[in-house]
Amino acid sequence: MFEYFETTADMGVIAKGKSLEDAFKEAAKGLFHIMVDIDKVDKKEKIEFEVSGENLEELLYNFLNELIFYSDVENLVFSDFNIKIEKDNNGYKLKCIAYGEKINKEKHNIKEEVKAVTYHKMEVKKEEDMWIIKYIVDL
Repeated sequence: MFEYFETTADMGVIAKGKSLEDAFKEAAKGLFHIMVDIDKVDKKEKIEFEVSGENLEELLYNFLNELIFYSDVENLVFSDFNIKIEKDNNGYKLKCIAYGEKINKEKHNIKEEVKAVTYHKMEVKKEEDMWIIKYIVDL
């Protein structure tokens, strides 16, 4: 599940999941739903990548900005994500397989252009049995 919150000139996302991986998956879905109608994005192509971070906020920042990079450079939008997160001595590693397709203006209902994810007000925390992620994108 993801939802949005208002900020000045940008867009905020709140993503929740029972596991850390599910919360990151919802954070990615929230990111792409700002750009397009993700319900119309088919799983025709997949990309695989790995990012790391010293803490969960840096991991989230690197993960979402890597997805934006693929969107900008490869003209891809994604609707589903297979994510595995591991903790090691240097912090965290995230392996992702993202499923989507090339952007199609007629099919995907283009909404906003996301320039980047920011650290401003970014949070990754666990409350009881739910992981909660908050972040803001620069439009």
